[in-house]
Amino acid sequence: MQHRTQHVSISVAVSGGAGVLLLLFLGFFVSACGGEGATDEVVVWPELAAFDEIAYVADGHARTGDLSAVASARAQLLEAGLLVTIATIPSNAADRTQAEATLGDLRSLVEGLAVDQDEEALSSLVLGMHPVIEELMKAVGMPHVHANEGPKGGFRFPVFGADGVQVGTAEIKLHDDAGDLEVWLTRGGYGGDPWRLPVGRTLALSFPDLERDVTLAVRDAERNEDESGAVTVVDGTTDYFVFPGSSDADASWLMGADFAAKVELRVEEATTGSFVLRPHVH
Repeated sequence: MQHRTQHVSISVAVSGGAGVLLLLFLGFFVSACGGEGATDEVVVWPELAAFDEIAYVADGHARTGDLSAVASARAQLLEAGLLVTIATIPSNAADRTQAEATLGDLRSLVEGLAVDQDEEALSSLVLGMHPVIEELMKAVGMPHVHANEGPKGGFRFPVFGADGVQVGTAEIKLHDDAGDLEVWLTRGGYGGDPWRLPVGRTLALSFPDLERDVTLAVRDAERNEDESGAVTVVDGTTDYFVFPGSSDADASWLMGADFAAKVELRVEEATTGSFVLRPHVH
């Protein structure tokens, strides 16, 4: 049951200690009615969060037409999905009734994974899962944040040297409303120091299935501000690169909340390898 704060207006004629006691009682009563079950604690649902990570990756494979990868994820999807049950709904869910109803819809999709079907039918089933997961998270009041989301609102991917060892991390943010790209580089893993390159350097982002390539560069050599207005140039170096930036390149083909494509980012001689690029949705 969802509890809401109730505002009570009562006019009484009292005096002395009795009046004080009555006012204290009324304050307690109103607080109890409005505060029962209420909490500022963040809603955490580990089973759903784990399932969401797997479903999001599978969704990306489905959107890029990699049906064999979707099929390979089927068993893992089914196993993780079956762990998301009514019994695991968080006790501080915002709207438990809605959560149970939405979970019923999700459960039907999960159980469909156990039915033998061709790769195209399986792909369609997977594409229907993530929107329902989002609705379920909304119903319980759970933050929808993926494990590789970075502090700038993009997605983080490891960057590997020629020997296969991770040398850095790239946070890549594709804006669905304009198709523009931002990339921040850090040394090592998550939370590393800025990976600064001379302002004259560029990054290469290839889209092999779309037969397109994008060059990311600085906005300018003096300040190279990111979209928050932060200056990123230090002694002629920067960790921030953009597309299309000050160029007149067309970015309209990257627009849309449903955009997904396999890409590879190259940073000098290092590379992320292939991954699915998805947008930050405004």
